[in-house]
Amino acid sequence: MKGVEALKAIQFDFAIPKWAYSQVAGRISKKEFYGPRSMIKYRDVPEPEIRGPRWLKLRNILSGFCGSDLGLVLLHDHPTNEVFSSYPFTIGHENCSIVEEVGSDVKGFKKGDRVVLDGILGCAVREIDPPCGACASGYPGNCENFAEGDLSVGMFTGYCADTGGGWSKYFLAHESQVYKISDKVTDEQGVMMETLCSSLHPVFEGMPESGQKVLVIGCGVIGMGVIASIRALGIDCHITGIEPVPLNQEKAREKGADEIIDPSKENVYERTRQLTGAHVYKPTLAKPVCMGGFDRVFDCVGSTDTINEACRLAAGRAKIVIIGIQIPRTIDWTPIRMKGLTVVGDYGYGVEDYHGKRLSTFEIAIDLVTKGKVDLSDLVTHRFKLDQYKEAIEVNMNKAAHGAIKTIFDLSDQ
Repeated sequence: MKGVEALKAIQFDFAIPKWAYSQVAGRISKKEFYGPRSMIKYRDVPEPEIRGPRWLKLRNILSGFCGSDLGLVLLHDHPTNEVFSSYPFTIGHENCSIVEEVGSDVKGFKKGDRVVLDGILGCAVREIDPPCGACASGYPGNCENFAEGDLSVGMFTGYCADTGGGWSKYFLAHESQVYKISDKVTDEQGVMMETLCSSLHPVFEGMPESGQKVLVIGCGVIGMGVIASIRALGIDCHITGIEPVPLNQEKAREKGADEIIDPSKENVYERTRQLTGAHVYKPTLAKPVCMGGFDRVFDCVGSTDTINEACRLAAGRAKIVIIGIQIPRTIDWTPIRMKGLTVVGDYGYGVEDYHGKRLSTFEIAIDLVTKGKVDLSDLVTHRFKLDQYKEAIEVNMNKAAHGAIKTIFDLSDQ
């Protein structure tokens, strides 16, 4: 290991016995999901070395704690994802970093540059040529080669054994993943750039039209980002959010929501009728269903209940974009078929049509932040040092009780 002291990292180390133990013991105490017998490890790791001529070594300033990271800790990921990760991996894909070292063929970056990361490990990163159809079309989030090429298996930085991740001092990135940010962008805005892209890309996927009625289910960080992205793009539409937490409700309004429905106090279907003019019908053995409703629905939760509700609240021929990641059970397809709905799954980011150009989601996000059209840095409520990871997990498991929206690891003095 390089240096006087070994690097510390928070890693996920998959093993069937530990997975089985955590699934059972975690029902008794959630601490078992990140305790000594879990797959979450705070350990010494080797300092990474440049993988090749087009790779960079990055030193972290800030790294975000994503909802998907909490899902990883609590083993909410579907077992299908197991074959698209390599172990052990260092967690952390939302990063604001400084270039520490560049490969011999890297162009446009030098030591000391401040950068943000596109974490997708698609064909360009794996240097697979020709690229798969998805990558060639500008959708690396849907790459067909996440388990192929010279790089270990992994869909994202933070899920791949070869790249490292943001929950450590250093990690590696391919030059195609890195975007320079100017002094006009703060470190806090930088660490929120990936979150913004994860909100902005689904808006492009389900782009609302002027005058339409939009529903955002779940006004957590991504939901607020969806609202802020719509407003930053200047789309004149009516936005309603569904959110039970008062702090999130307030922030969602600040980001541009016209209305907020509190599902703990209000009837969602009645409020939909009031806001959209929909007719509400009540089957004997099923939940209500709207005819008419919202033209665009962004489901930022992705649970069984929210997917079903999205379909029941949507207008005829509406588009539903599913952003949230959970393991849904039974989905009632009746409203989808009956209303002719388009349901789109969203993952990552890519290339968008923006003002007559084809630009990456990151290029657009950086442009919007630099011009002051959007800013998610005010959503950062809590900072932790890396060795406070257990406290960070506990805060993220109960954000409302801790007044938390977005939490980050501060590695600036690591």
